[in-house]
Amino acid sequence: MNTTTLYLHIPYCKQACHYCDFHFSTQRSTEAAVVKAMHAELAKRAQQEPWKGSRINSLYFGGGTPSFLAVADLAQLIAKAQALFSFNTAAEITLEANPDDITPENLETWHSIGITRLSIGLQSFNNRELQSMNRAHDASHSVQCLEWIADGPIRNYSVDFMYGIPGSTVESWTRQLDQLATYLPPHLSCYALTVEEKTVLYHNVRSGKTTLPSDEVIVAQFEALRAWASEQGYTHYELSNFAQPDKYSRHNSHYWSGQPYLGIGPGAHSFCGKKRWWNVSNNTLYAQGAEVPSEELTLIDLLNERLMVRLRTAKGFLWESDVPFGMDPTLLEHVRQSVKKSEAIGLLKCSEKGFTIPPEYWMQSDAIIAELFISPDAD
Repeated sequence: MNTTTLYLHIPYCKQACHYCDFHFSTQRSTEAAVVKAMHAELAKRAQQEPWKGSRINSLYFGGGTPSFLAVADLAQLIAKAQALFSFNTAAEITLEANPDDITPENLETWHSIGITRLSIGLQSFNNRELQSMNRAHDASHSVQCLEWIADGPIRNYSVDFMYGIPGSTVESWTRQLDQLATYLPPHLSCYALTVEEKTVLYHNVRSGKTTLPSDEVIVAQFEALRAWASEQGYTHYELSNFAQPDKYSRHNSHYWSGQPYLGIGPGAHSFCGKKRWWNVSNNTLYAQGAEVPSEELTLIDLLNERLMVRLRTAKGFLWESDVPFGMDPTLLEHVRQSVKKSEAIGLLKCSEKGFTIPPEYWMQSDAIIAELFISPDAD
């Protein structure tokens, strides 16, 4: 029986964050139709290969803002998935939630419908920073939600935290971490603010209205984060992720290991090991049953993707398990030679089993990995 993860994309938000380029809408007129279509898509995929008969190890509500969705809709989607698929006994069911949606009552209700883990979009304890990003919550929500969670029934949770925010310094970032140390969430996802096209942040940066911290400051913030996390007992197991013992994100770890995953909802992606599908990023068209395009991945595509995801992790790339079956030995030798060159200048650490990027160079990972890629035209 195949093991997979299930991702349900809830494409609705209270308001638009200035940095976000995920598919979402602040208009809820299509919500009922989209939820109905998600039920239909679940039923359809459950009868198709390669998903038919799959065992679910993790169900993840992402978005958008899933905590914005009515509890009855969340409960019905969970029940539908559990009726269609076999779930592991200890399957992790995660809900992304904004701090302003977290209340003692909601925590109890979410727990009662089967939510076992939360992923909280905290981002900052600083009101000025939250306002600059157009977050829907303020600093008091950031603190209050963590206190409520500490007394609530869902004890497994992750906090999203962001550095590289306009106006931030190494000192202000360190103060944020010191405040977070009061709570020590089981899991942390810490991201450098990224400027994506077609966002308000992109236009503000281009027009000069917003100035980002220098690259030197952002790198120093990352190093301060690494040192703080180590002191607090976290394992830095992926570029942006830190976990206490046994609190790794089961869902994301599944992605990073290159295993199949099934995405449901507008804009959601699926992968079966050799093929990729993606749903239309339009709520109305999705609800109307728009065609789902797909592409077959070549062995070179698969190898390059595996290099990209595996080298973001502490485990790194393993020759035995990460090389696609049937890979041309000549092309693989090209990768081996590239690895040796990067190892010689300290950008990779090698063993007989494989190779990793030393954590101190993870901020340069995209450039390091790009040097290892095989050209799609190589075969």
